[in-house]
Amino acid sequence: MRGKDHLFYLIKSLSKSEKRYFTLDAQKSGRKNSRYLALFQAINQQDEYSELPLKREFGKKLADDKARLYEAILRAMRDYQSKKSYKTRIKELLTDAKILFERKLYEQSKNRLEEAKALASELQDHLAVLEINLRQRQLIKEYPSMNYGEEVEQLIQEGKHHLAILEYELQLHDSYDRLGVDIRKYPVRLNEQQLAELKHKYADDLSLEAPLNTSFASRRRFYQIRALYNRLSGDQQQMSVAFQEVLNSWSGLVKSQQEDFFIFMGDASNVLIATFQDAQLDTFSELLQELDGLSPPSTHGQKLLFERVSIYRLLYLINTRSSDIDEAIQKITEGLRQFDLNASAELSILFNLIILLFLNGRYEECQTWLDKIINSRKRYLDTRRDIQEGSRILKLIVTYQSDDYQKIENTLRAIKRYFDQNRSSSYYHFHRQLHKTIQRLLSAFPGEEKKILREFKQQIQEEQLQVPNGLDELTALWIDDLLKGP
Repeated sequence: MRGKDHLFYLIKSLSKSEKRYFTLDAQKSGRKNSRYLALFQAINQQDEYSELPLKREFGKKLADDKARLYEAILRAMRDYQSKKSYKTRIKELLTDAKILFERKLYEQSKNRLEEAKALASELQDHLAVLEINLRQRQLIKEYPSMNYGEEVEQLIQEGKHHLAILEYELQLHDSYDRLGVDIRKYPVRLNEQQLAELKHKYADDLSLEAPLNTSFASRRRFYQIRALYNRLSGDQQQMSVAFQEVLNSWSGLVKSQQEDFFIFMGDASNVLIATFQDAQLDTFSELLQELDGLSPPSTHGQKLLFERVSIYRLLYLINTRSSDIDEAIQKITEGLRQFDLNASAELSILFNLIILLFLNGRYEECQTWLDKIINSRKRYLDTRRDIQEGSRILKLIVTYQSDDYQKIENTLRAIKRYFDQNRSSSYYHFHRQLHKTIQRLLSAFPGEEKKILREFKQQIQEEQLQVPNGLDELTALWIDDLLKGP
């Protein structure tokens, strides 16, 4: 049984173009669908799901209307996605072949099956090839040729070949999934005894050589197993190499990348993380450029690509202390307007963007983005509290940089009230220190500011508070810039 809010979350997951497609599709269906179209619009307008106003408007049949609407949306999305999905095309060709076979149009059915097999082979979808193989065997019994015996034997051998590939794929899938269970058991680096036990458990897979002449899925899983094992054993370098080989498995498989774009992006993200942790910044930058040049097959794919590339590009620019940031900021600003990101991803991008601007001394722009976070409490709720709280720390600093005394005083009071109500915050003690320092700076005699700043920096270094998101280090860098001034 579906929960009461499942329809709400399904509707909220739709992109603008998908909502437009569904609306047009429902309107084409005639007046009988106007009721659930009205329900669709009513739910879409809600920020949080509430059943009561819907009951008032739609009455006792609300449950039935919701069920029909849920199915109608999924049906419309199947139609919407089918134009872009190669695997859906294979299923359509199989359905066509069945219809033609039942009408004894065997030559036409054969053509459809051959087209489906060519596409399945290109995608290395061995399960689909096996299904097509069985359909072809059924067909040639009704439509035998002069070479009937040879064709039957050829299909039998083909079936065995693809079945062997699938068996090997499944063996690697099994090991990968079991290793995933062990990852959950051992979230940190293993000791020698645990590592020996794990190596013995997966000896068969770890002793294998790279499967160069087998399927894409086997190669991908093989290197994923290596990557997870090296992660557990603490071998960062070999883990990075294995993740790169996972990504290399996709090379040349353009249609597979399009068909399984979200999986492909997951593999690309693993390489980005590994190369970033290894400080291979040149390789990291090249991979970002390659990803930036992709053409995702759907709005959701475009949104995912923007999200991942933006987060990692900001990390790259922050860590290289680049001042050439205008083009990246423009792209990110346009993407934030275009895509409706989830709250967590949006906060990550905004906060890293703010840090980049802060490091480059562009405090007025920081102020704009900080206000977007701070003034949108309803949207973010309890999402990434570390970022929401950290934004208020940075707000104090950038407001101080404005030299607007009244604005600084108002900000000091507002943020003090916030942290007084959130004393359990990891930033609470650091906020008190920063608040006190800014108050001292405001009342300092000329020439005393640098002394106060040095004392604050020394306090930060001595106490080692481990402030989240490195804001203690960021504050120290800000102090250093001020100390360099006149």
